Amino acid sequence: MALGRQLTASEALSAYGWDTLLKVADEGAALLAASPTSAGAALRSRRELLGLTIRAVALAAKVPESVVAACEASKRVSIREYEKVARAIGLDDRAVSYSFDPSANRDLAVRLRTIGDELPPMTASVVAAVAEAAWVALQQVRLETTMFGQRRSRFATDPNYGTSASPAFRVGYQLAGHARDALGLGQRPIPSLRQLTEEELGIPVIQSELGPDIAGVTLEVEGERAIVLNIGSKNRNVFVRRATLAHELGHLLFDPARRLDTLRVDEFDELARSADDVPDPVEQRANAFSVEFIAPQRALAKLYAQAPATAVAEAMNRFGISFTAARYQLWNALGRSVSPDTLTTRHVQPDPAWDGAERYTVDYHPIAAVRPSRAGRFSALVMRAAFEHIISKDTACEWLECSEEQLASAEEGVRDLFPSVWQQPLVSV
Repeated sequence: MALGRQLTASEALSAYGWDTLLKVADEGAALLAASPTSAGAALRSRRELLGLTIRAVALAAKVPESVVAACEASKRVSIREYEKVARAIGLDDRAVSYSFDPSANRDLAVRLRTIGDELPPMTASVVAAVAEAAWVALQQVRLETTMFGQRRSRFATDPNYGTSASPAFRVGYQLAGHARDALGLGQRPIPSLRQLTEEELGIPVIQSELGPDIAGVTLEVEGERAIVLNIGSKNRNVFVRRATLAHELGHLLFDPARRLDTLRVDEFDELARSADDVPDPVEQRANAFSVEFIAPQRALAKLYAQAPATAVAEAMNRFGISFTAARYQLWNALGRSVSPDTLTTRHVQPDPAWDGAERYTVDYHPIAAVRPSRAGRFSALVMRAAFEHIISKDTACEWLECSEEQLASAEEGVRDLFPSVWQQPLVSV
């Protein structure tokens, strides 16, 4: 087992089950693989479902193409290499060594392939990025549940996408008000949408490079929903990033499964349009939810009543919203009773404080080589789980792609970035 991976008892039980572990205890060993070729067949099947080449998977897994080919051929390659390839294509790396289909979430792979064919901007690298993000999201949910217990959503999905009398954007406004009330926000600004989404709602927010056109993705992986946020392109502007996250939250909280359809991809051009100008009722509702959730019309109307000349700038600075969105939202808040040309400001750049509140740790994570998709809350959960002996340090190092020395030296810095992960008490594990 020198080339294998060390697991804690909890990990082994979760991955293999009591029957297999009892057989190991009784006989000293247990046959895990269904057949000598099952692991390779699982990897090849998933790659083909995603429509990816061996080269694309190798790039995503950070291994040579020869390693991917060897794994798919079920050759004698280190289990660590099999696991790297599995993670890159969204498979459960714990089970790939013994299960032909290590993940029941085949639908996500099929949908990724379908959308990849439909949308030219969804290149092979983006498909691979979303597949890997799905793996991160699944492990994040498992760790949260194991350490802190099951978190139940306080929201029910809503199939109402409007009527001719009450269009979808009006429903979006109503859902935003409902969400704010349920979260006790009132009309107050939301200092950090990232923190609210992950810490208050328990929804994984995975950051990844998704190319120049895709703003964000909402996905469902094995019954759990998560958000994948593009850290590049227009999302480098914190106000655009906040709008993207709020838009995806509108999908995730309220879209029924048939509307979410396992995976929803949103492009920047669609998110930039005013809600009532979007023909798709699903997107129209999410656009309206986003702007109303970030900056409620009632609050903006009060700003205008207090100081009309500075209302747009105040809306931007106080609520963390872009100039275009603030202007349009304020115009609606006033019942479109004023000319939009009067709603302007000289100050259109975000206050740096907003960027600090929403920053996703990519640029200054204590583990310098960690990939963006794993540099968020996931890294803190992995690290605490390792130091609490819920997972092995070997597993933690594999997932964060670092050495044990780097893991130990990064602990203090990661604690500082994600204090809530260490402050929350553990359930019995």
